[in-house]
Amino acid sequence: MITAKNIIFDLGGVLVDLNMSGMHQACAKLGIDPGMLFVKSTDEKAATVCQGMSASKVISDYQVGKMTTEEFVNVVMRLCKPGTTPEEVKNAWNSCLGEVPTERIMLIKKLREMGHRTFLLSNTNDLHWEYTKQKCFNQEGMTADDLFDIAFVSHEVRLAKPDGEIYRHVIQEIGDDASDCLFIDDALLNVEAAKREGMQAEWLDLSKEDTVTLFNRL
Repeated sequence: MITAKNIIFDLGGVLVDLNMSGMHQACAKLGIDPGMLFVKSTDEKAATVCQGMSASKVISDYQVGKMTTEEFVNVVMRLCKPGTTPEEVKNAWNSCLGEVPTERIMLIKKLREMGHRTFLLSNTNDLHWEYTKQKCFNQEGMTADDLFDIAFVSHEVRLAKPDGEIYRHVIQEIGDDASDCLFIDDALLNVEAAKREGMQAEWLDLSKEDTVTLFNRL
């Protein structure tokens, strides 16, 4: 039974399906070694974790607003084969993003109808967030603004999970006790960090279930 008034979702893996192999293929076509952008997740303090991978410093900087999109694209273009255009880099970068299945949209809608407030907390960046808002959440007559009371995205708040400060920021902005917030993430270290700040938190083990089945279990 869900006792928390406030439900906070991660983005990639939890709401948006990810296609990391597709992104690696897109990078390879541009002559980029994906290892220049992503590394194996061995650092327990890695700010960005995505299906067993962590972001390089370039991506981490981009995701906390230390780089503009133009600066990020220019850095990546220097790693590409000659003649690569900025648009090709952007398309390759966004190729890891899949869809938001309709049943997840309907889950959020149902939670809101039940009186819960819903939020987003994601380590993401300008390109991915704009793509997601335009291509993924615009369905069932709803937009991201209809689905979330507030979207806390790392490049805007300039903080990233699992830093405790980002959870404290979220709790303060929501305006309720941490114990009345339930956070869902597919990275265990982010879930553990949320619990340390007093939140309820559930780890979504994607090898065993998806977001809808997790909520059915709760």
